[in-house]
Amino acid sequence: MSFISEAESSIRMLFNVNNAGFHVDPSQGLSHLESWIQHLRSIDQPATRLMVTELETLRNHISGNNAAGMAQAFQNLGEMTAKAALTTHNFSGEGDKARELSQKLISAAGNLRHIANSQVVQH
Repeated sequence: MSFISEAESSIRMLFNVNNAGFHVDPSQGLSHLESWIQHLRSIDQPATRLMVTELETLRNHISGNNAAGMAQAFQNLGEMTAKAALTTHNFSGEGDKARELSQKLISAAGNLRHIANSQVVQH
């Protein structure tokens, strides 16, 4: 499975967690995040170092069940992915897949913002 396919699968899983209202065990999501972090660390490029930092921030927000923090981290990751995809144009479609991944990350951020806002209203 390619890294982008794995990332898409992880985002789908996080959408399912969103729909369950965060009343599920986050360990599977954290396992996926750890995989992303290790993969990006192995690339060791300036852009991937920023993504690793943001993924570590996301991990902390997931562990703390902080939907607002997760939303911001997903937004940041989506924007970073879009920026990285700007210069990726090849026949294998990696740039297109990265742009699609960026859109999914930003969509997840929007969903998480709605969850965060409903949590604030309930308290």
